[in-house]
Amino acid sequence: MYEFISKAHEQRFFELLARDNTRKEDIERQSLFYLLSGIDSLYYEEGKLSVEEIYDFSEHTIKPECLAGLTQLTREERKLIALAFNLYNNFSITPLEAFHGLSKEAFDLAISAIALRCF
Repeated sequence: MYEFISKAHEQRFFELLARDNTRKEDIERQSLFYLLSGIDSLYYEEGKLSVEEIYDFSEHTIKPECLAGLTQLTREERKLIALAFNLYNNFSITPLEAFHGLSKEAFDLAISAIALRCF
C-alpha cells in the first residue's frame, strides 16, 4: 500500500500517525503525513520549519499560515507542504503550481501521496 522513498521516510510516517492517533480510515491525514514525512529537510536541517509548525497535534489541524512569508522554506518545500494541505482539506493549489519545477524525487513523493489519497 505504501511506497516509501527511504527507511527514514517510513519511520517518520508511522511516528506521525502514532503521535496523532490517526485512524486507519483517515486517508486525508495519512496522505498529509506521507508527504510531510518525506521532506527530509523538515527533520535534518537546522533553521527549517518543524512538523509542529506545520501541523497542530493537540488540535489535529494544519497550520496554513506557516506558508506565508517564511524564507526558510525552499520553493519545492513550499509546494510539497501546500500539496499536503490540499490532500488533507482541499487547500488551494493548482496542479501546475504544485508540480512545476519539482525534482524527480519530490515529484515521485507527490504522486505517491496523491495515489494514497485516491485509493
